[in-house]
Amino acid sequence: MLKGENINGYVVLQDFTTAGGGLSKWTFAQKSGRVYFLKEFLSPKYPTPDAPGSEKSKQRKLKECQKFEAHHHSVMKQINEKCGIGGNLIFTLDFFRHKTKYYKVTEKIDVASLTITEIAALPLSNRILILKTIAHSLNVLHNAQIVHGDLKPDNVLIKRSKTGNYTAKLIDFDNSYFSEHPPEITEDVVGDMAFYSPELALYIKEDSSVKPSHLTIKSDIFALGLLYTLYLTGRFPIFDQEKYTYAGIAVMNGETISLEDDTLPDSLVGLINQMLARDFKKRPNVGEVFQVLKTMDVGKPATEASDAKKTTGLSLKGNLIAKKDPTVAKRTKRVAKKTTDTPSKTSSGGLRGKGLGISKKKE
Repeated sequence: MLKGENINGYVVLQDFTTAGGGLSKWTFAQKSGRVYFLKEFLSPKYPTPDAPGSEKSKQRKLKECQKFEAHHHSVMKQINEKCGIGGNLIFTLDFFRHKTKYYKVTEKIDVASLTITEIAALPLSNRILILKTIAHSLNVLHNAQIVHGDLKPDNVLIKRSKTGNYTAKLIDFDNSYFSEHPPEITEDVVGDMAFYSPELALYIKEDSSVKPSHLTIKSDIFALGLLYTLYLTGRFPIFDQEKYTYAGIAVMNGETISLEDDTLPDSLVGLINQMLARDFKKRPNVGEVFQVLKTMDVGKPATEASDAKKTTGLSLKGNLIAKKDPTVAKRTKRVAKKTTDTPSKTSSGGLRGKGLGISKKKE
């Protein structure tokens, strides 16, 4: 689709750009005088009557499309009932098929192009505000028992508020699934291995010790701990990066990973280290995470209270006494600079455990 074309009433404002490792494309489109973010899924493709292939092949593709539609409508229904436009959870406004392809519409967000390094250099009070807005948004999903499934910097839009502070918008639930009900086919799991929880890594490896019931909303908490560490320090938590490529793989192989930073409050360090626990049952829930962040006295930046209220009307209850885990290594790794104003072009997925059973990094 090119600039100027009309897709179900949405007029394309610029040519589509490839995203998601080639799994989708995106653009901005206008309808009724308002500009939206428009995403085009490259698969599955609906089998039209004049499409090539046998009748059996068309029926198989049709079932795949019906499953795809049902999933998106189910997630949309659960999320849309729990939040409103203007909050920090950017949910789907419209989902439809046009000819052979599927499309998703969300509101357009004007974002601040901050790198990970620049976020980590913000005052601690503003960094914690970002962490809180992410937790608050994630709680909407988790209250609906929806696992985001792909938490990473590319799926968090950093936005500057009217008060001059930075907040966060959580996006992209296309790879979400209901807690304890991950995709039956592991190749259908799409995400970034750098943020996989140990149980997700084992599930993709098709390890018999991991059951679908182990893939819960707590898998997001592990990824959130990694994301928080990046925003607070500009780097991933400490683990043996000479031996392991990814944090979840290190934990899967018995290593304890940890955040270590003397400039951060002990309660914050302890919280994140609990979020990075190997046993998902020992990780705090997102409501507990929010409560710990909320009680931190690090100076309070002016916030837009309406942003938090628009997201849900939730009561985030919980109490957590966090203890700092011992560290096991001193080596750290800087992450490449990356902006979060457009979808990722390098997301990976469907790897069926490639590299998951290998301890040593490839040179």
